[in-house]
Amino acid sequence: MTRRSRTFNDVSDKDVITTVANDHGLTPQVDVNGPTHKVLAQVNQSDLAFIRERARAVDAELWVEGTTLHAKTRASRGTTSVRMTLGRELREFSALSDLAGQRSSVTVGGWDVSSKQALSVEAGDSAISSEVGNDESGASILKSALGERKEAIAHGVPVDQQEAQARAEACFRSIARRFVTGRGTAEPNGSLRVGAATELVGLGPLFNGKYYVAEVRHVFDGVHGMRTEFTAERAGLGRP
Repeated sequence: MTRRSRTFNDVSDKDVITTVANDHGLTPQVDVNGPTHKVLAQVNQSDLAFIRERARAVDAELWVEGTTLHAKTRASRGTTSVRMTLGRELREFSALSDLAGQRSSVTVGGWDVSSKQALSVEAGDSAISSEVGNDESGASILKSALGERKEAIAHGVPVDQQEAQARAEACFRSIARRFVTGRGTAEPNGSLRVGAATELVGLGPLFNGKYYVAEVRHVFDGVHGMRTEFTAERAGLGRP
């Protein structure tokens, strides 16, 4: 957690995460795509904060298992799906679908150093379509119910088209994935862990479907016994 300042030249985000992992004696398993940067600066940040920032920029997730540091996109984590039915494996679940934080699109601006031209890249519903499937995304419902609500990202200053596109899509996905959030209590299950997918059944047509598990606690007390408490999120609502 020591804060430090340093620069990296002609590196990708994968290179930086690999370097930091090696600095701390960790084995890197990094599977991310992204542009090569002329300069990346770590300014008064801990190594953990810095590589978390770099992972977010390329829509990757970061975690440690044993002595291995993993950085992968959500789609490539390769976790199995845990199916739970309300009243059986799933004791209770409360869900919230909230348009307040949703955006119809995200625009990232910058300056292309090589061509000396301004950059403006927009990411929208197509960036999350593979995760939404047949459901209806928050951006889609927002546009039809309330109209366009666009977000402009002014910080970061990407220096080429590829970097701007990656940043815009990563930001849009981060917002879209929080459209539906829920908290649940399930029967004890070691397969229910952060990064896993869970298919919830018995919640009705709007909320049935696959969720991403964002937080897990395995709890025991003398009143309720052993249980697994979790929070989950998804990018779309089912159709009635």
